[in-house]
Amino acid sequence: MSRHAEPKPPGATGLGSEAPLATGPAHALMHLTVFVWGFTAILGRLISISALPLVFYRLIVVVSVMPVIIRWRGLALRVPPAQLRKFALVGALVAIHWLCFYGCIKYAGIAVAVLTLSTLTFFTALLEPLVFKRKLSVPELVIGFGVMLGVSVLIKVETQTDTLGLALGLGSALFSAGFGVLNGQLAREARGEVMTFWELLAATVVTALVFAAQPSQFVAPWSLTLADLGLLLLLGIGCTVLPWLWNLRVLKTLSPYALALAVSLEPVYSMVLAWFIFPNAEQLTWRFYAGSSVLIALVALNTWMRRPQQPVPATS
Repeated sequence: MSRHAEPKPPGATGLGSEAPLATGPAHALMHLTVFVWGFTAILGRLISISALPLVFYRLIVVVSVMPVIIRWRGLALRVPPAQLRKFALVGALVAIHWLCFYGCIKYAGIAVAVLTLSTLTFFTALLEPLVFKRKLSVPELVIGFGVMLGVSVLIKVETQTDTLGLALGLGSALFSAGFGVLNGQLAREARGEVMTFWELLAATVVTALVFAAQPSQFVAPWSLTLADLGLLLLLGIGCTVLPWLWNLRVLKTLSPYALALAVSLEPVYSMVLAWFIFPNAEQLTWRFYAGSSVLIALVALNTWMRRPQQPVPATS
């Protein structure tokens, strides 16, 4: 993502257009953002519809809200065709990631979904050198493989989930790493708001095509309960659009490394919230939480090893 701000059109205001925060408030907002992201798994469990319509309606909410924000900020939606094709590829990966992630939540539970997502560091260590034409980092691969192996063993032993639950979780991490690495290249080619709109619009199209192949999964809008509708709006706006805009503001002050390190805490937030909200469904032994702490520590270590070598200015 580009660290320089584009000139603001006269009279343009809105979310994300404020001046950079001081370091202390930026850290506070960063952790608030990650904490809010921790609710996405909880909401996925609370919403009664299956993973496919859940992802579809989440996307519908986001792509309906984003043009309003883009217009509010005085930005243009038009992008070159070549760029649009790249955004469409990323959007397809986002759609598959969300389908796997919420499919895992529905099938195997929150703990399995959020812990397997921690293995995205291993997949990123594999994919990033290919995309950026860099040498593979052996220490990163060893740590990443250790995370993936530890997650697989821990989940199989403690949760008794089957191969499908594990595959959905690991698939979620793989596709998350895929679109994350590609976005690392694309982030400087367009404003984040515009890029995200086109990517998630493409994800909406992909999800609609999956509906065409699985018509029995479709849930009509008028069939949604008021509770599900409210939770979907909360998921789309409160846990997708708003924290994403906060993320943009945080990156005006802090480095992407600082944000990535904080994201390692998302599984902790999700599991603690799940324990309070679903005490009967998410009961796990002390070994599960001890092992989870070790795995999350490995993820944090891997992220630390990938930190920028040059110091990042506190403000831009």
